Amino acid sequence: MIKFLLDANLSPQTSRYLIKLGFDSKSITAEKLGHIKDPEVVKIAKKEKRIIITFDLDFGEIYHQKESSNVGIIVLRLDNQTPENVNSVLGQFLSKDLSKLKQNMNSLIVIKKGSTRFVK
Repeated sequence: MIKFLLDANLSPQTSRYLIKLGFDSKSITAEKLGHIKDPEVVKIAKKEKRIIITFDLDFGEIYHQKESSNVGIIVLRLDNQTPENVNSVLGQFLSKDLSKLKQNMNSLIVIKKGSTRFVK
């Protein structure tokens, strides 16, 4: 089963949305861990085998410099960061690219409205 860990910059509403879609999802904010630093988020994701979802571009750097192929990270590059838009974009991505995601669980994935890029 695919499991997600939502960084503190995403709404817990998105975590609930992913759960409704049938995914295991945990929100850093809902877990009262919004204060932890990015390396700690990565540590939790690796331990629990979760894919991080974030707006934070620093996770792309973390992936390339330290964690390449050790953790999956989805970076959302969206102008409209409302939970409703994020949910819509993630819903489209998961319905269109779920099998590709399953094959690339430890990749860096960059999602923009209308495009998705898998980086290894």
